Amino acid sequence: MASATTAATLKVSVENLSPTKGSILSAVWVAFHDGSFDTFDLGAPASSGIEHVAEDGTPGLENTIPGFIEALKALGVDITNSPIPANETIASLFASSSAGMNGGIQSLVFPDILLSPPSPVIFPGQIATKMISLNGSVTSHRYFSYTTFVFPSNDAFIGNDDPIEIFDADGKFIGADFIVLGNQVLDAGTEVNDEDLSNVTFDLSKVGKGVDENGTIQLHPGLKSLGTGGVLDYEFPGGDRLFANADFKAPGYQVARITITQVPEPVPEPATTTGLFALGGLFILRRRVRQGR
Repeated sequence: MASATTAATLKVSVENLSPTKGSILSAVWVAFHDGSFDTFDLGAPASSGIEHVAEDGTPGLENTIPGFIEALKALGVDITNSPIPANETIASLFASSSAGMNGGIQSLVFPDILLSPPSPVIFPGQIATKMISLNGSVTSHRYFSYTTFVFPSNDAFIGNDDPIEIFDADGKFIGADFIVLGNQVLDAGTEVNDEDLSNVTFDLSKVGKGVDENGTIQLHPGLKSLGTGGVLDYEFPGGDRLFANADFKAPGYQVARITITQVPEPVPEPATTTGLFALGGLFILRRRVRQGR
């Protein structure tokens, strides 16, 4: 396999394919590595990193989102007292893994940060992109992993348990273009699917408040039907049911399209390789929705 030092810039795009008033995706954690990092295994208990992504949408690189920490401070959040230990996030687990220490690169894919307040979530119909510069051997960046929270839910997420090959054995770029269907949404098995609005992370006060399940990662059984008191019935001020179409188990439901392409010339936007601060971003969703109406 080719191991010569190479430089390449990849464009990662994540499109939320959910219908209007459908599922929302948290900022998408992505990594390019040597293939040794195991994000999760179907049928096995979730790592702390997957738990925090699936329950609270917190991968651990939130400090890399321009303006986000400032927005937290403006809302009166004590950023020195995070409810999620930084060393338990997927970003921290990756950074300390052999893949991370062997030159692997990780980052977040999130939408236009010029919106106010900065919102690291991808709404239905939105496309978020990230340019990632790879510098090093092809071996260190040959594979791709990702994961993100599917909201609203107790602990639903999407991701790939087996790394996706982005470069072949000769170092030739392959790329990726795939759609994640609703029947592929996963249940982390870390929080009981009670859909109790006092537990689901609609704001920061709900982080870590769910009932522990102590289960294993499985395909998600689905949300409670509209009109039965689950998260699909959640009403924002004014009576708007923002998630009336978030039943991802509905026939033909599409959650996301993820594409990875190589751009002709490098774009100087290095990815962050360590998780310095872990704090969920979905708590500002309510304010963002109000402004968008």
